[in-house]
Amino acid sequence: MPRVHHDRLRGRFTERIVVGDGGMGSELIARLEPGAPLDLAPLEHPHEVLAIHLAYLRAGAEVIETASFAASRPRLARRHEADLVEAVNAVAVKLAREARDMAGVDCLVAGSIGPLAGVLDFDDPGERAAIMAAHAEQASILAGRGADLLILESFFRPDELEGAIAAVASVTAVPLVALLTFPAEALPAERKPQAAVVTRLLLDHDLLAAGVNCAPGPQGALEILEQIGEAQTPLAAMPNAGLLVRRDGRILLPPATPSYLATFATRAAQLGVGFVGGCCGTGPEHIHAMAAAVSGIRPAAGRRALVAVAAVTEDHPAVAGPPSPLAEKLAAGRFVRLVQLDPPKGTNAGRILEAARSIAAHPAVDALDINSNPLARLRMDSLWLGAELQRVTGAEVIPHVTPRDASLMGLQAQLLGAWQAGVRNLLAISGDPSQLGDYPGVHDVYHVDIFELVRAVARLGRGVDCAGNPIGEPPDFCVGVAVNPGADDLRHEAERLRRKVEAGARFAMSQIFFAWEPWLRLLDEFGGEPPVPAIVGVWPLPSLRLALRLHHEVPGISVPEELLARLDAAGSEAARVGYEVAETMLAEADRHAAGVYLIAPFRNPLDILRLLPRP
Repeated sequence: MPRVHHDRLRGRFTERIVVGDGGMGSELIARLEPGAPLDLAPLEHPHEVLAIHLAYLRAGAEVIETASFAASRPRLARRHEADLVEAVNAVAVKLAREARDMAGVDCLVAGSIGPLAGVLDFDDPGERAAIMAAHAEQASILAGRGADLLILESFFRPDELEGAIAAVASVTAVPLVALLTFPAEALPAERKPQAAVVTRLLLDHDLLAAGVNCAPGPQGALEILEQIGEAQTPLAAMPNAGLLVRRDGRILLPPATPSYLATFATRAAQLGVGFVGGCCGTGPEHIHAMAAAVSGIRPAAGRRALVAVAAVTEDHPAVAGPPSPLAEKLAAGRFVRLVQLDPPKGTNAGRILEAARSIAAHPAVDALDINSNPLARLRMDSLWLGAELQRVTGAEVIPHVTPRDASLMGLQAQLLGAWQAGVRNLLAISGDPSQLGDYPGVHDVYHVDIFELVRAVARLGRGVDCAGNPIGEPPDFCVGVAVNPGADDLRHEAERLRRKVEAGARFAMSQIFFAWEPWLRLLDEFGGEPPVPAIVGVWPLPSLRLALRLHHEVPGISVPEELLARLDAAGSEAARVGYEVAETMLAEADRHAAGVYLIAPFRNPLDILRLLPRP
């Protein structure tokens, strides 16, 4: 971009309040059929995109954003449309420029770029690099097709936003606006550190403007703006109009009136905002009212006293609850014994509670391990059952959690409740795909993968949720993960365990095996010692039929041919053979692992006591 144009553009943002447009996404939702792919709107619904641009220009906007928020390569790849990244962004700019020409308005076209931390794993170095490459690619296309400026908006992780600023600057000199989003509901004390993050953007980067957008809403945005000190870079504020609501498959827009948004714009201008607009739920009528409210007003020359900006960290000074006894035992090198129980298939937990009392009373049992919907069949919730077993028996519990059944927000909410109920350990697993219908797993959630789930649990332990918001007393779970010595590619399996440990895992539990050779081969991948204490599974096979099913139908489990032959030869005595093999495994376990978990028979869980040392 020529320097003279660059300077003239910056001058516009200092000589008057610049008014942006509103929510392209919410406007498209209101105009298109439910379920229409908004990220492909420039290609599939160009007339609607053009009409929205024109409506905002008629309302008084002098900056219109391209319909490219979700048009990055990783987002399009989720729809198997990654090859359209050039086309979508190019057409998005073309439509905005056409709207400007048709309206005959002296407006600026801003290329919109959204965050990717929720699409790829930003904390994984490889995926972080892919995120930055995607931001740079999208910025290059938008700028190359004629965007006057670029807007990085709705970023909920400051570290991703700062990385994106650098990535964009590496490919284009087009002026840049950077916008962070924060939770709508926050205590007043939480707004000050949020303002500090925005202030750091203003001070540390060469930006056209910086500020907040989307989730805080008008009032939340003002609360943050009131805490921001004086800086040379103009402030920007483009909040949503309130909370969106889903009803009968449609998104309902918030009831905020144009006059309400006009009042917000006036107050924002008093707080030093030089670039004002809207986000989700903000329509042309709102922008018209906001433009009228700030017409003729120059940006405020001064702001409040500067907020002291310290380095923002995820470690908050919260006091942790009681530690996990299991974690202490593993750290001390004590060999532990767990018993794994399956939750009931219905609402009656009486039988498992009765069995758990007897198992927990055995002095050799260190904890009860609680499955979560094993084989993707509906059973009682493992977190609730674990808390109840712990309350009734006094034994420590390790409930399983999986991203299969709930969103990340839902999982975090469940874990907060489990911590309050006394649960201190978790086993994070991917979970078996559901088998309903002709397409296994099609109805599963998997909002995040196993690595991001472990990372989210670790962040909770530092007192913050996945978006970095403080949560008070940190639920510092001792989180374990699964590892499979029967995997086809042991090197890959070892690398997966290392990544889980880097994400925050403190111990590992093995997939079932029936001879030590697979486990020893896996240990060789770590030089003989796993990166965290490892607890191996021991399952006394009760029958040849079950052994054949495991061997031939369950991925990752292999039953040695010698054991299959012994079970076959034993006939009705197969269960005796199963226990003999389990006893042999147990006798050698303390040489190869930090502990064992014994799988109790579902029908007769007390039978597992046969494998425990006599008191």
